[in-house]
Amino acid sequence: MFGKAIRSELYRISRMKSTYILPAVLLVIVLVTNFLYMAVDLYGLMGLSQEQVENIQGMGTSAEGYEESFMTGFRAGLESSQSIQEEQELHILGEGPFYHESVPTIFNLDVGSLHEILLLSIFIGLYLGTIYSTGLDKNLNIFAGKRSLLYGVRMLLIASYAMVLHICTWITSILSAAFMGESVNLNMDRSFILYFFITWFLTVAFGSVVAAMVHMTRSKAAGITLGIILSAGLLSTLISVASLIIMKRFELDSDFNLGHFTITNNLASITLTSDGHFVVRAIVCALIYLVMSYLVGVLTVRRRDIS
Repeated sequence: MFGKAIRSELYRISRMKSTYILPAVLLVIVLVTNFLYMAVDLYGLMGLSQEQVENIQGMGTSAEGYEESFMTGFRAGLESSQSIQEEQELHILGEGPFYHESVPTIFNLDVGSLHEILLLSIFIGLYLGTIYSTGLDKNLNIFAGKRSLLYGVRMLLIASYAMVLHICTWITSILSAAFMGESVNLNMDRSFILYFFITWFLTVAFGSVVAAMVHMTRSKAAGITLGIILSAGLLSTLISVASLIIMKRFELDSDFNLGHFTITNNLASITLTSDGHFVVRAIVCALIYLVMSYLVGVLTVRRRDIS
C-alpha cells in the first residue's frame, strides 16, 4: 500500500509543470541575489574604499567606536560625492561584500534570504490544493480509509522536494562562487553539514505548517498566501510589538523576542557559527511546529469528506 501511494503521488508530481519551474526560478533568484552581493561594489557605491571599510570594521563595538565609524563613513561619503562630481564616472561592478567568502557563507546568505520557503509554499499550494479543486481523492478508491497513510506519503514527498530546493540553492552558491567570487572554497566541514540539515529541517517544518493550512481551508491560495506573508516578514512588526508588550507586562529580560519561537526568524538568523543554545532552540521550535501541524493536517483529512 505504501509503495502504491508513493508511485501514485510521484507520478502526479512529475506531471506538474511547477515541479520543474520552481527550481529554475530559485536558481535565477539566488544568482541575482549573489550577483548584487558578490559582483557589485556596494561599498564603492556608498563612497567607501576597501581600506576605509576595514578601518570602520576594526573600530570595535563601543559607543565611541560606533560614533567614530559613523563620522568616518559620513566623511568618506562626502569625499566620494565630490570625487564623483569631478570625475563624472561611477564604477558599479567590482568586488562585493561577499566576493572573498567561501561557499558555505554564501549558502548561509542564500538560505537566510528565505527564497526557498517561499517557492516551497507555492509548490505545496499547487500540489495539495489540486486535491480539492479536482476532487482527486474521491477517485482514489484503493486508499479509502487510508487517508492518514496518504497524508504521510505526501508530507514525505514535500520533505523530499524541500531537499531538492536546498540542494539547488547549494549548487547555485557554488556556481556563484565560481563565476562571481574570488575562488570556490567548498569547506564542507562539520559545521556546514550540520547547518545544511538543520536548515532543511526548519524548511520542512515550515512546509508542514503550509500543508496544514491548505487542508484546513481547502484552498491553494491560502497556503501560498501564508507562505508569502511569513517569508516576506510581513508579520515582523507585529511580532516585535507583541514581544515588547509581553516583556514589559511580565518584566522579562530585554533580549526576549517572540521571533525566537518562529520558524522564519530561526531560519533567517541561524548561521554557521551559531552557539549550541541557539541551534537547540531552533530545532525544538521546528519540531513542535512540525508535530502540531502534522497532527492538525491528519485530523483534518480524517474527520471530513473531501467534496
